[in-house]
Amino acid sequence: MFSHIRTVVVTSFILLSIPTLAASIAHQNMVNQAVERFTQTNKQHWSYQVHSVEVEEGEKTELQAQHTPHVDAGKRWQLLQLNGKKPSNKQADEFARKRQNEGFSVSIKELIKTDALTLDRETPEYISFTYPVELSDLGDDALGKLVGRIQIDKHNLNIDHISVHNTEEFSPVALADIDHFKLHMQFMTIDNTVLPKYNTMEMSGTFSFFIEIEETSKTTFSNYQKHLIATDER
Repeated sequence: MFSHIRTVVVTSFILLSIPTLAASIAHQNMVNQAVERFTQTNKQHWSYQVHSVEVEEGEKTELQAQHTPHVDAGKRWQLLQLNGKKPSNKQADEFARKRQNEGFSVSIKELIKTDALTLDRETPEYISFTYPVELSDLGDDALGKLVGRIQIDKHNLNIDHISVHNTEEFSPVALADIDHFKLHMQFMTIDNTVLPKYNTMEMSGTFSFFIEIEETSKTTFSNYQKHLIATDER
């Protein structure tokens, strides 16, 4: 019902005790640099596999797929398994056609407001910041009700993870009330390139006052292979 919201697409540390402070210009520059490193990743150079599990209103969909971005559009996506079974030719063709222009597109810059960062926590290895989140896909009512958190690897200046959660109930569309929303995006580094590792999403609430909304999803990226091929962005 609310699959468009899903696209807006626990590591324990010994924490240093620090007060909550507005981030300095140096901290803003650190986060901007980390974000820029991810956004400049050339998606055409990386093939990978995706394992996705989605549960929407009690119905589970699980798939395994291969993405090869530097080949012809109709061959970029190959559906390997659907709900634990080999897909039919029709299912595989439909999947490839619908996904042919999709990749690991994550709108990081929309998720992060570097001019509103607040220093959250710091360890010798990591530093994290919180900030207000404004996502157009979640509607005007979500303004002021979402908080984001970004954690940076201090040694490599890479994004470790980004998370978003709600602090109050909000209404993304008419007659829908979301009382729980949580998004987590974990990253990893391969050959000095920052790549998605997995994304998770949880959302619950009500629609038309009595219909329960309950959605969860997890998408895991694996088997990255780098292709040193000079191609234009497609």
